[in-house]
Amino acid sequence: MKKQRRLPGRLLIFAALLCRLPWQWLRRRPVEEAVQRILVLHQFLLGDALMATSLLAKLRERYPAAEIILACPQGQVGLYQSRPYGITAVGWHPRDFASVRKLFTMPRFDLAFLSGENRLSFLARAIGARWIIGFADEAPAYKNWLVDEAIPYSTTPESWTDTAARLVAGPDPKPFSLVDWPLEEVSLPFFGQPYVVLHVGASSPTRYWPAGNWRELAAYVRARGLTVVWSCGPGEEQLVDEIQPAPDDATMAGSLNLLQLRALLHGARAAVCPDTGVAHLAKIAAVPQVMLFGPGSETLFGASRFFSSTPCLGVGPIWFPCRIQRDMHYRQTEWAMRCYRTVGTKEGQCRKPQCMAVVQPSMVLQALVQLLPEENNCNDQDI
Repeated sequence: MKKQRRLPGRLLIFAALLCRLPWQWLRRRPVEEAVQRILVLHQFLLGDALMATSLLAKLRERYPAAEIILACPQGQVGLYQSRPYGITAVGWHPRDFASVRKLFTMPRFDLAFLSGENRLSFLARAIGARWIIGFADEAPAYKNWLVDEAIPYSTTPESWTDTAARLVAGPDPKPFSLVDWPLEEVSLPFFGQPYVVLHVGASSPTRYWPAGNWRELAAYVRARGLTVVWSCGPGEEQLVDEIQPAPDDATMAGSLNLLQLRALLHGARAAVCPDTGVAHLAKIAAVPQVMLFGPGSETLFGASRFFSSTPCLGVGPIWFPCRIQRDMHYRQTEWAMRCYRTVGTKEGQCRKPQCMAVVQPSMVLQALVQLLPEENNCNDQDI
């Protein structure tokens, strides 16, 4: 059954390419004034998708009158209900024939931007995009064949957020503001006093922080008269159970959708998250936060020029011996140092993530104190 569902979509793209490729040599980039329709195409997970918000901002600044369509995973579409930067989000997946067919029925796009994998250029060309722009040097090389304009990564360290905006020529977009991405009205519980969100889940077990460290951090928050709100994703409830929250804590374990979680984060005095999708959701919620870095790169995924209007402090080892991967989205990046191994006992897997264990609660407390300035009347012994 799976093959029967996937095959029609592939046939549709293949058949359309056969019709369009003979005319490939005639393609020309549309003149700036003629650009009316723009497609941003990706299949990112939540974190990478939200970090690429800078691309949407820059596109709107450069093409103020253009219609911008964001084709993203279906589960992310709800976040864009308020139409940030005037874009329209549509859900799709390569294996979902109906969603691919929907892209074929749309009016032709003048420009298509691939903020992730260049293999999506085959779909962009198949649906008739006049000019396709992506990042250069993706491996393997065949993925780049249909990219009309290849933009190199930065040769110096910078956040992936700021790199994403490089697909559009010109200066950086103005920093993120909630004016450009309004919050939706959602129903949330009332906690009765200011609170701090402690999000304990992560996209990989290699990013889990030990339960005892979370307990120590929570004790500090309570001592400052703030409510502790525990958060995690669906299926991660055992992480909160292991921490054993105090009776007065609030627990939002796997019970909120993305819009509700964004609103919860926005109302917090601060948030503490591992380097995961929710940390980047906190950025578009404009909440001060501390990010915990173990296997990930703070340079790539921490603070950025685009999200500079809200504090984002990274805590974790600057260097770790097994953080040796140097690629980003299948492209070699010499200055990037990260680790994307999974937890397990097989060769090449991580038996026990030591990089997160070395992130001491005292380090996180010191960063959190900076985000709660009116709480700075504590002495050094308090932290």
